Amino acid sequence: MGYFLEQAGYSYTILEAADCAGSFYTRQPRHRKLISFNKSHNWFSEADFNLRYDWNSLLTYDSALRFPDYSGELYPHADRLVEYLNDFAERFALKIEYNAKVESIARDASGDFILSCRKGGERRCRCLLMATGAVKEHIPEEIEGIELAEGYENHDINPTRFTNKRVLILGNGNSAFEVANHLSAHAATIQIYTGGRLIKHAWQSHYVGDLRAVNNTLLEMGQIKIPHLLSGAKATRIVRQDDGALRVFYEEDVPHWAVPGTMRSAAVYDHVIRATGWKYYEPSLFLARDAPAAGANGKYPTLSPMWESSQPGLFYIGAAMANNDTKTTSGFIHGFRHNIRTLFHLLEQRYHGVPLPGRTFPLTNEEELEILVLAVLTRLSTTSALFQMFGVLADALVFSPGHVDWYPELPVEYLLRQPEFGGMKDLLTITLELGFDGYPKNTDALNFIHPNDPGGGGSCVAFIHPVLRHYRSGKAVSEVHLQSGVFVRYDAPNEEFAIEFDRQKPHHVIFNMINGIVGVTGETLAVDTFTDSETGGFTPWPPELRQDAPELPQCIRTHQPDFRPDPANYL
Repeated sequence: MGYFLEQAGYSYTILEAADCAGSFYTRQPRHRKLISFNKSHNWFSEADFNLRYDWNSLLTYDSALRFPDYSGELYPHADRLVEYLNDFAERFALKIEYNAKVESIARDASGDFILSCRKGGERRCRCLLMATGAVKEHIPEEIEGIELAEGYENHDINPTRFTNKRVLILGNGNSAFEVANHLSAHAATIQIYTGGRLIKHAWQSHYVGDLRAVNNTLLEMGQIKIPHLLSGAKATRIVRQDDGALRVFYEEDVPHWAVPGTMRSAAVYDHVIRATGWKYYEPSLFLARDAPAAGANGKYPTLSPMWESSQPGLFYIGAAMANNDTKTTSGFIHGFRHNIRTLFHLLEQRYHGVPLPGRTFPLTNEEELEILVLAVLTRLSTTSALFQMFGVLADALVFSPGHVDWYPELPVEYLLRQPEFGGMKDLLTITLELGFDGYPKNTDALNFIHPNDPGGGGSCVAFIHPVLRHYRSGKAVSEVHLQSGVFVRYDAPNEEFAIEFDRQKPHHVIFNMINGIVGVTGETLAVDTFTDSETGGFTPWPPELRQDAPELPQCIRTHQPDFRPDPANYL
């Protein structure tokens, strides 16, 4: 945000509590390995496209200063991120006051925010952006004696301290398993209490905050008879015994037993480590009357679609933006960097009357329609923002007689509520989305080894793919889904990479949809083509050859009640 404010020449100050930028990453993660991908070799050369796989670089107008120049590791060391962030702050001359810890925030009668700093003096502003990240650890205070547990955020990570010891870890996320991996070769046994929560794997949920494969070694060890254990137990009390060991009392609900109930017992450990996550909201920082509202569990502040809190003019940026979507990437650099750029433009519009970024395309004939369609294909093929913030950020095409205005990267919920977008006669939103919700809930993600069924009214694509939705006067009219692919590209350069990919059908689908809105030509392009004869095609099986395939994903979604699969639609 500092970069965009600086480049635009606005008056701003960044108050940093520590003596360097990114100080959180000087301490966290505890074992110093980031789980944000740093993949810089992706065949194609476009800078924006490569941000799909570079999860640490900040956004600039000229693609300057990218994180892969600091590390070639897929999972980089956290020190490299600290180095990168400080170089970024210096190179772009960001206005940062270091060692300026804010101790209280209030509002005066005029609506200005008043910030009191530890080093003295007050700061006043009309617009306050809270980029405070993980402000404190979540401590399950309902566990009596929880103070006897070591905290993930500051425990001694020297593995020899745990040699041949009994270790209990409380938690069910990446932090808990990160600790377990680090100690698995030293501890006699490691047991993880999940509190009854099932483990969510990122490869199954497609949410990068769920358990990542790089951290899940303990699961495999337990399944192949190494004495480490994953348990659904919920700790209720911790006491220290006379011999110094810790007795942990726990309970477990067992609804699946022949006689359902709750069992209670206790176990003894040498170390208990709490890895129960973070909170991104600290109400004590505000005077009570000025504190913004928080969610039910107090983890995040409650935010509007443009990330504004219940206090007008008070916005949360960075990881706290995940309050608005806990399914994509808002809680991570590769997601919230795009949210922040969008918010910058929304703030410019509100406070300075600057129009939102956009382009206007004339749209009066077939030639101009073709130019627009190719622009859409290129955009879908190269955008990082829509790719990372799938289903959350959208490009909006607003149609008027003779032209269309294209506004990039707006929150879907925001633009549908604004009369200049959602209230327009014709609005087309463009997103990239996953489609696994079109399959039974517990379908194994690893069973998607074949191309998606093009049935279900064309909406059975599971992996990330484009979705175009047409709204008229605020009402949904139609939507189309395009196929997915390895790199999710639909432009000419993709043909040299993926010869089996049919670019003609995505082109025709978009052409027909936009032409259906504006009607500049009477032509409808055929979309029932096979791949060409050189690469093959599709051969439907006669009834006698059809077979059940219960282990393969079966699409259950349809947007056409009377839809019947037509072999001509299959690619």
